[in-house]
Amino acid sequence: MLRNCASDHNGIAEEKSVEKDLEIGRPSETRVQRRAWAIGAVVSRSFVETLDDPIEAERLYARLIHWISTMELYSELEPSERGMMEADIGSLDPQTVANGLWRSEGLAVLAWSLNAIEMPQHDQMVDPAEVANSLFLLEDDAKHRAQALTLRSADKLDRFSDMQLAVHWRIRDFAIRRQAMNFRVFAETAWFGPLKVDGISFSDDDLAIDNVPISRAPADRFYQCQSIARERHQAINWLRGVAQTYSEVDTST
Repeated sequence: MLRNCASDHNGIAEEKSVEKDLEIGRPSETRVQRRAWAIGAVVSRSFVETLDDPIEAERLYARLIHWISTMELYSELEPSERGMMEADIGSLDPQTVANGLWRSEGLAVLAWSLNAIEMPQHDQMVDPAEVANSLFLLEDDAKHRAQALTLRSADKLDRFSDMQLAVHWRIRDFAIRRQAMNFRVFAETAWFGPLKVDGISFSDDDLAIDNVPISRAPADRFYQCQSIARERHQAINWLRGVAQTYSEVDTST
């Protein structure tokens, strides 16, 4: 399901310069692991709502709640996240479920930051099961196994952040203007740039979606990539210390 991102706005790109000055608040390796597990719990709880088999849904829900308790994760969960965990099966509204499932894209960024996975391109969704397995989600020995995970350097996180800002800016700009552009030249000459576009896939000098310029991509794929970009941008900004609370992270472009 696709989340409605029509409320996204294209602000002036001040975040890039602001973030450079943010050295306080970067989460520790332990905090990143715990936040990743908390988001994984949100994704899992949302997935429970999609199951047609009530017995399977009850089984997975019980396992999730037991795992959260065993991992002592309740202190990491935000109020809305705790509300999801405490809600009866079948009681979550469709938008909450959709938003929760989309959290898997941000979860993937946290998994990547811990050297657990490699990130796909901006136009490719992650495999939620692969991401969950890489973080030992719902595994009884997750704490022990997670000792092998190490946080990537600040420089690597910053490079990914710069790239994600560029991708998200172009997607938001197109959402407003619906025009093709030479994004390569713009990235080099923008007054708030240069934007970092190394490693980003292009087509006809514009951001590519499925190997065609964004201006020629089908609408459903554009909206899908819009949601991917927002979730990943939120995750990397949290990793850079933009806000301590994940849901309060700014993704302005």
